[in-house]
Amino acid sequence: MPVLPLFNRRYILQSRPIDLPGPEHFDIEQLDHPVLAPSELRVAVRYVALSPWQGQRLKDFSNYTQPFEIGELIDCDVLGEIVEVGSAVPSECGVGQMITGRLGWQEFAVTTAEKVRVESGEFDPTLWLTALSSPGLTAYCAMDMFGRPMPGQSLVVTSAAGAVGGYAVQLGKLAGMHVVGVAGGAKKCAHVVDVLGADACVDYRSDDYHDQLKSVLPNGAHLVFDTVGGPVADAVFDNIAKYATVLLVGRTMSNNSDRPDLDPVNMRLLWAREATVQGFSRYSYPRQWAFARERMIELCRGRAIKSNHNTVAGFEQTPQALHDMLAGKFIGKVLVRFDQAA
Repeated sequence: MPVLPLFNRRYILQSRPIDLPGPEHFDIEQLDHPVLAPSELRVAVRYVALSPWQGQRLKDFSNYTQPFEIGELIDCDVLGEIVEVGSAVPSECGVGQMITGRLGWQEFAVTTAEKVRVESGEFDPTLWLTALSSPGLTAYCAMDMFGRPMPGQSLVVTSAAGAVGGYAVQLGKLAGMHVVGVAGGAKKCAHVVDVLGADACVDYRSDDYHDQLKSVLPNGAHLVFDTVGGPVADAVFDNIAKYATVLLVGRTMSNNSDRPDLDPVNMRLLWAREATVQGFSRYSYPRQWAFARERMIELCRGRAIKSNHNTVAGFEQTPQALHDMLAGKFIGKVLVRFDQAA
């Protein structure tokens, strides 16, 4: 067993942000390392994954997630290395094995084998928190179960440079669709086209956003993959085809505030085009999750899927990285690497 530092450091919620969270809303707690029970294992956290729902849980209003309590460990998915095991831990969870699990913003975690998944060394480690975790699997499940992409049809993906949207773009292209991304700023739009392979990408911040959408969708959008809501999505709904399918996969504009009225208000053409509107939350489909993971593994093996992420170095940078992610400063999933100094 490696020599452990004197304390385990972890982030807890100190106060609730009004808008975007910053380092001032968190506190670093230092705890002694507990002695392991026979069924427990100790994990050194290497990477933590940042997600919009973490920002939502920092605030105290009704949502699809439970708010963090003041003083609670900030929760998230992590990639870690097992550094110590109890006497009754299964042999597959040996020292040195890499695992994923919901272990939070802390340098070390004590858990059990049932709460983690042992990962192979087949891929770059970051894939286990990106393409082969919530971002990639959410996109695959939603597209496979409800999108039913068809070659030659048009797909619009909002937040196309985001963690989930970036994989929806790639899956749409693999299905032979004409893919139009929506993103904020020229840099993100260039990434969606040049790296992810979209046929076009429209900047929702541009003065002629509505006109650009109309230009790149002459026959309308047959499928909409929306994680944003609000005016960004409303403009897309003005350009849907007859009998279009709209997948509501996330609600960034409304879930990050206490303003549910920021969700779609443009129902006129959704009704006029007789569109199907389907809500999707990954938490409702654990069986399909396993199938999606196997399919995404095969796509990664064939190099058909590109990773879509950024890595920030340093435990101390975690709160600022969450702020910057929620402010839209990154492309793709954001990971913080704990075992590398800033």
